[in-house]
Amino acid sequence: MNRRIFIIFFLLLSFRLFAQESPISLTLKDAEQRFQEHNLSLIAERYNIDMQKAQVIQAKLFDNPTLSFEQNVYNSVTGKYFDAGKQGEYTAGIEQVISIAGQRNQRIRLEKANLQVSEYQFEEVLRTLHSELNSTFAQLYFASKSLNVYDKEISSLDKLLQAMKEQQSKGNVSLMESSRIEALLFSLRKERNEAEENLHSLRGELNVLLSLPPQQEVKLLFDESILKNIDLSSLPLSGLETQLLERPDIKLASAQIDAARVNLKLQKALAYPSVSIKGSYDKNGSFMSNYFGIGFSATLPVFNRNQGNIKAARLATEQNTTQKNVAEEKAKSELYTAYTRLQKSLELYRQSNEALEQDFGKLITGVNDNFRKRNISMPEFIDYYESYKNVCLQLYETRKNVLLAMENLNTVTGRTLFSY
Repeated sequence: MNRRIFIIFFLLLSFRLFAQESPISLTLKDAEQRFQEHNLSLIAERYNIDMQKAQVIQAKLFDNPTLSFEQNVYNSVTGKYFDAGKQGEYTAGIEQVISIAGQRNQRIRLEKANLQVSEYQFEEVLRTLHSELNSTFAQLYFASKSLNVYDKEISSLDKLLQAMKEQQSKGNVSLMESSRIEALLFSLRKERNEAEENLHSLRGELNVLLSLPPQQEVKLLFDESILKNIDLSSLPLSGLETQLLERPDIKLASAQIDAARVNLKLQKALAYPSVSIKGSYDKNGSFMSNYFGIGFSATLPVFNRNQGNIKAARLATEQNTTQKNVAEEKAKSELYTAYTRLQKSLELYRQSNEALEQDFGKLITGVNDNFRKRNISMPEFIDYYESYKNVCLQLYETRKNVLLAMENLNTVTGRTLFSY
């Protein structure tokens, strides 16, 4: 019985250790949904908003009163220590700080302004990471297609090489011809390894963005036909400039100006005296027994009138205003560059002949047959293979560049101009 349990436990452990994650299929919308729910950077950034909400709650709270108590250690009249009787002496007091000049209200306003800053910071992080997700998705998708081109050529050449070696052993094929094919095959395998390294790197980046296990293989699904339906005529450059004010980083810059202005008002309010009211009780130490008194205290703003903090707050306001102007100018420059990039990418894409991919695929099969029949020479055969590979890779690169340019324009405007 114990042996059977041990075997079952061993099999289960072995299965967990060696079982690989089954591949999952994802469209871009699936990836975006998982990204929104599981991306760790977004989750961490959301905590900043919750933390700032807590600061708003804290700013609304009033200062706690201060309670004081003092007991006479030794009563020389009665000869008692800590005498609490009728002839004993102790004092008690309570003090409450009162905010004046709107200090409390300005603190609340400042924390609310900082809350808005945190919200726009989250939106900016979301915009940046979302762009990274879509760009990585596009690059990984076309990297997978490029790898398939190498696999197709390598498989075809490998079969051809095996057949040629059999014929070489019979004296029907020269060593030079088989060596040329073997050299071409080696070169393709080397290029494939480099392409596969790039694919694994992109897959690792995607898995991090989606919080997937490092070993998780993902099959990406994408409808390339949408690239044919892109129409920039409905999106003139002049019309897009007006939408830049909705970018999270521009809103963030405006919110930082508002927060700096509120902080300036707060620092001016803090220049007023700090006021507190208090009540006190003295049992036997005053000119009369059981003395009750009330009073107030206030700091005198003789030396410190908060001059430094007021000046720093004023300079921060001017600095944030300048930074907003820089952000707006940068956004306009990015928009022009992104729009021009998409125009050029679309122009090249529309000039490409997508049928070449299928035509060359059919041609390769005929090339192999004709080479076996000696209808084409070795240089021609190699040229056909190189041409097929280059045509496919260039077509994929062209489509990828259009997709990346679309996503870049989405990111620059801060809006979903193209959904796919």
